[in-house]
Amino acid sequence: MMNTIEIVNEWHQEITEWRQTLHSMPEVGFELHNTSQYVANKLESWAIRIDRCFGQTGVVGIIDGTLGEGRTIAYRADMDALPMQDQTGKPYASQNPGKSHACGHDGHMAMLLATARYYSENRNFRGRIIFLFQPAEEIGAGAKAMMKDGVFEKYPFDEVYGFHNMPRLPDNTISLRYGPITGAGEKFSLVIRGCSGHSSVPHKCVNPITISAKIITAWQSIVSECVPCSEMGVLAVTKIMSGEVFNSIPESAEAGGTIRYYQREVGDTMRHKMQLLASSIAEAYNAEAEVEFEVLCPATVNTHEQTDCVIEVAKQTVGADMLDTNVEPSPGGEDMAFFKKDDSVGACFFMIGSKGTNLHTCDFDFDDSIIPLGVTMLCRIAEQRLV
Repeated sequence: MMNTIEIVNEWHQEITEWRQTLHSMPEVGFELHNTSQYVANKLESWAIRIDRCFGQTGVVGIIDGTLGEGRTIAYRADMDALPMQDQTGKPYASQNPGKSHACGHDGHMAMLLATARYYSENRNFRGRIIFLFQPAEEIGAGAKAMMKDGVFEKYPFDEVYGFHNMPRLPDNTISLRYGPITGAGEKFSLVIRGCSGHSSVPHKCVNPITISAKIITAWQSIVSECVPCSEMGVLAVTKIMSGEVFNSIPESAEAGGTIRYYQREVGDTMRHKMQLLASSIAEAYNAEAEVEFEVLCPATVNTHEQTDCVIEVAKQTVGADMLDTNVEPSPGGEDMAFFKKDDSVGACFFMIGSKGTNLHTCDFDFDDSIIPLGVTMLCRIAEQRLV
């Protein structure tokens, strides 16, 4: 194994400067024109072939090894910031009011750029490395958009690796697990159509508000009675809307929320039970119910072979004492899962413990001290897989 960490340590200050520059120029969603141009300029300066035809502002870098055919591995970094004020007080604080890199994507980009630079200078490997710089992770849409635009068809890969800084974990540690590490998320909408009328004669109406309440109450038993206690399921109703005046029963009511789970079978069960309860309760009161679901992101599932590789690299890089191979999975979503096109594609998503405040807070600033660890991990994963 190459002694990558010494090389990366020599670059640490320069990588930190990239990170802080990116921190000062946050953009959100798909509107990452300056950010993606910065990334593309860096890659091209190292003679890395790029393609910018995916996900509106996504950037793909491609490096082929000089030792012939082999696996193709992909690395993914998210590029978007959050629509919130930067209150870090740093000299490199956001120059774009109301936008801030409060989730550390500036650090993710910097670490993946450094990995690309390393392999632009060390191409003695078999196969290919794809660098996926994606927009719109915070709204769960960027990876999906890049896949819809055909990034996998044009640049197919055998396995994909992702990572995230994590201030809630001990700094300079690596944490991961086999199987689901982040949850699948779907949003749902419920529409109840009844019969409107004056509130003095409710028996002549069909009240969609009370029917919605019965349905929502019935839904609360789905997880406790239909999801095994060994599995994760979350059903959260987060909004309900109906009516405009105090003395009129409205014609319709709407509600919405999310469901989250790790295993597909749990999601299937929750959807089926929600549909069944809604339609049966509405029918009992002469109303109509419509429940629709939209996938936000699938569960991110770490496959065995790729997780084995990351664990082995972590042991050699930080040591077994700084490695957690059974970290608690997060029910929150992570749209890297869209890059795992099907079960033939391996994947591993891992977390790097860091100092600092919680993610998504106005005073969050990426911990630059973890840069050498992150870059070394990424470089050594490729060294193991592309031999």
